[in-house]
Amino acid sequence: MKSVSLKELQALYPYQFGNPVDVDVAKGWMPIFAKLCADVDQTLGQDKLGFHWSQIKEKFGSARFYYRFGRRKSGTRLDIWTPQGVLSQEISPKRKVRTEKDRSFQDISRAILQLTDAAQVATKNVCLACGAPGSPDVGEGYVLMLCPEHQARRRELDSQDGLIDWETLEDENNQGSA
Repeated sequence: MKSVSLKELQALYPYQFGNPVDVDVAKGWMPIFAKLCADVDQTLGQDKLGFHWSQIKEKFGSARFYYRFGRRKSGTRLDIWTPQGVLSQEISPKRKVRTEKDRSFQDISRAILQLTDAAQVATKNVCLACGAPGSPDVGEGYVLMLCPEHQARRRELDSQDGLIDWETLEDENNQGSA
């Protein structure tokens, strides 16, 4: 998929960004997020059910995509850092199924959870700064998913300035790009 900006996604799917609390997508992960937005739109069909992103962020080297359906909360995610890597668990709220509409919502909710989980897993192998294949880089501070070039850049910047986050790597390597 062609790389698009967050502003372009907001124009394509305005309802998905109606009430964003914190939407922050790394440039290298934008193609994955753009596909996720398109897949969510297709899954929802004509009835958007009040869907919107509530938070998008980086955590433990991969993306986290949080959403809501109107006032309905999505599940709670538990992430635990272990020596073997990150263990994640989504705990979905229990909802009673009384009508066919409830069943339909439950099916759509489950499908969107699967889409967001797949997108999060996809970011575990992609450099967040440029989109090239990457691996976890534990530098001074955050675990970041970086390609060899950005791992070297991070080491260079770490030695000069101290703590470097993914936004700094994007800014340094993508000056002048929009």
